[in-house]
Amino acid sequence: MTPRSINETSQWTLSEETAKGPPRATFVVTCVTCGSESGVVDDESHPVEMWALRHTSLHTDHRQFRLTTEWFLRVDPAPGNPLHDTEKENTP
Repeated sequence: MTPRSINETSQWTLSEETAKGPPRATFVVTCVTCGSESGVVDDESHPVEMWALRHTSLHTDHRQFRLTTEWFLRVDPAPGNPLHDTEKENTP
């Protein structure tokens, strides 16, 4: 997905959420062999990658992992949508 895409028929813009509050993304790794999980980490995949390496060092036959990530998006009115100018006026 491109960072920003516009659906011309409905005049909405889909883009990455950049507001304060939610993380850019979350990451969790699950061992396919035993189901153990790394725990969810915000914004940075490195801790879950290190968890997978440590897990394999403790259980040398556990070598496959599933990475699950969530990426936060938002939809806003695109130019041409009647709400576009209305929401611009109401933005502080």
